[in-house]
Amino acid sequence: MKLSPPITLLWLALGWVGSPAVPSARAGGEEVVVVYSSQSTDSRAVAEYYGLQRGVPPAQIIPLDTPAPAVLISRPDYVHRIQEPLIHELEHRGLMEFRYRTIPATNGLPEHLAYRCIGSKVRYLLLCWGLPYIISEDPKSIPSTVTNVAPQMRRTDASVDSELVLLPVAGSYELMSAVNNPVYSSTNLPLFHPTNGVFLVTRLDGPTPALARGLIDKAIAAETHGLSGNAYIDLRDIHGGGYKTGDDWITNAGASSKRLGYPTFFDHRPETLPATFPMSHVGLYFGWYSWNADGPFTRPDFEFQTGAIAYHLHSFSAADLRSPVNNWVGPFIAKGVTATMGCVAEPYLDLTPNPHVLIELLGILQATLGEAGVGCQHYLSWQNVIIGDPLYRPFGRNWFQWEPIQTASNDPNLEWTLLYKVNFHLLHGRDPTVLRTYLIEQPLTLRSAILSEKVALMFADDSRLRQAIEWGVRAAGLSQSLQQRTRIRLNLAEWQEMFDLPADAFATLLEVEHERPDYRDLTSFRQRQLTLARSGADRSEVDRLKQELKRLATPSPEKSGKP
Repeated sequence: MKLSPPITLLWLALGWVGSPAVPSARAGGEEVVVVYSSQSTDSRAVAEYYGLQRGVPPAQIIPLDTPAPAVLISRPDYVHRIQEPLIHELEHRGLMEFRYRTIPATNGLPEHLAYRCIGSKVRYLLLCWGLPYIISEDPKSIPSTVTNVAPQMRRTDASVDSELVLLPVAGSYELMSAVNNPVYSSTNLPLFHPTNGVFLVTRLDGPTPALARGLIDKAIAAETHGLSGNAYIDLRDIHGGGYKTGDDWITNAGASSKRLGYPTFFDHRPETLPATFPMSHVGLYFGWYSWNADGPFTRPDFEFQTGAIAYHLHSFSAADLRSPVNNWVGPFIAKGVTATMGCVAEPYLDLTPNPHVLIELLGILQATLGEAGVGCQHYLSWQNVIIGDPLYRPFGRNWFQWEPIQTASNDPNLEWTLLYKVNFHLLHGRDPTVLRTYLIEQPLTLRSAILSEKVALMFADDSRLRQAIEWGVRAAGLSQSLQQRTRIRLNLAEWQEMFDLPADAFATLLEVEHERPDYRDLTSFRQRQLTLARSGADRSEVDRLKQELKRLATPSPEKSGKP
């Protein structure tokens, strides 16, 4: 993996100063072509359900004769069972117009057709559950004379999805290696069009057809009520070398999340987040670099918000996208994500999707997932897949547009909108005391764990620990989320200790211990409890915790290798 070129800072390019960008014309079902496998009733059902929910004209729902559910398809089968039939149907149904010419046989490659889209009524291409997603390597597609391509790039395998992005120019580019994306990080959304060489391709897929279908429902619900939640950024603390690019991308994605008003948690440890990390109300997640979903994502009580967007940067994150446990894309879908992306095979770091560009296109330009998903890929005819409804527009409204709508309808997401409003103003230099008072005066704050936690944190930042403790106790009592309660109580115990209330702090950690049995095996947590028990002169708890720490220090038979 090598160092990527500098990341485009769209915030600066747009001169963004806090007002919303003017969105492109709202896309609708009339701009979408939906493709499914004629050999699968499940694939057809997903396609028809999407068409019903998004108003796709029946003539734009196209069956293809491919095996399903399938993972792999050979390059010749891709051409003869997907590419050519799809072009034929698009022309026959009057949806696209192509010019084409014959490319004579050369360099050991056979004669073939090169296409060019010269007119299109559609922009989006949606692939439905069961269609193959990997085109296998075909050495016959590599020119016999190759002198200027690195050995590791002399390959013709790709994701079906990434190849179909270039369907408007099929046959006009070399299959070997990857192709530069003409609209990568572009802020001119009208350029994202088949007549400019790109189809906006996403996929509704996952471990089951029901989960694939659910991606539609969650996208529409988030557009109706707003995308709520926290943002989590899991970095690797890399300061130099080619791998630093990944940390830069994800760091910048986190900065963009903060600008959108999301409470954003950064983790800089080299390892991925542990299972004990109190990760609640996940609206946005960007991280790397583990082979399979681990840490909090393995917990049965994991919380993806409706509309959540998540991406874990790994070379094989989508290699088994229909597994609920392998890699990352499948597990994300199984846990309830609404949009995600990944790679089906080794892509090399530079050629993976850029999460910073993704979130900026979605958040600043109010782009659809189809636009942002294609726009964040520097290279096409490669290994990437975008999962989700291509019309999903998570940031079609900003917090100041959502507030009157949610207030009038008493929408539960209003608490998040008020939180984003305060975070936005804090980021732009408004007086924290004024903003804290504003929150306290909101009637909703007294019944909202989300807003009460924010008030507690703002008092703590101002070193007003008595008030922080009062609001922290309120927030913990209101919270319906185990993960949020854990986070609040860990902070609360720290404030109580600083305020010279060791007995209260110990009692708070006992509540964590009772609700989170996994914390009982954390040496750092037990040591913290022991310190507080000693300060509170609780002899019985001191003895108990000494025994617990002794137990944790004694290797188990499995770890020691003893029978």
